[in-house]
Amino acid sequence: MKPSAIAVLGLLAAAPVHAQMYKCVDDRGVTHYTDKPGPECKSEKVDIRPAPPLSGKLEERKEDLAGQEREFRQRQIDQARQDKQDARDLEAQKRRCAGMHAEYQRLTSGYRVARVNEKGERVFMEDADRDKRAAQLKSDIARNCG
Repeated sequence: MKPSAIAVLGLLAAAPVHAQMYKCVDDRGVTHYTDKPGPECKSEKVDIRPAPPLSGKLEERKEDLAGQEREFRQRQIDQARQDKQDARDLEAQKRRCAGMHAEYQRLTSGYRVARVNEKGERVFMEDADRDKRAAQLKSDIARNCG
């Protein structure tokens, strides 16, 4: 069965059922309501009707169950996409943080830091530049990596 057919069947099952109700007052004066008259107490039929709406008009509900189902499915698809994007963003953030931690560790290890220039020569980083970059990395790690 389609989901919309199940919803329609559920609505039909929830339709009001008219059953006879009895009001019964026992010997102690306690009132009970039941669907069968009781032999041990005085009972009378009770006419129970639904209360009319505040507007005074009884209107049929106009629901587009198929449309609501489509909207619900679309929200599920959108949420799944957002969850995947959030997971990718979190993974990228973890990689950036790992790179910053590794660079900070290299800069604060006590060893001289060198790079190779375009001529193939090894060029060492000045201590002031290394300290400045380490301070910047420490700040970035504290702000972005928790």
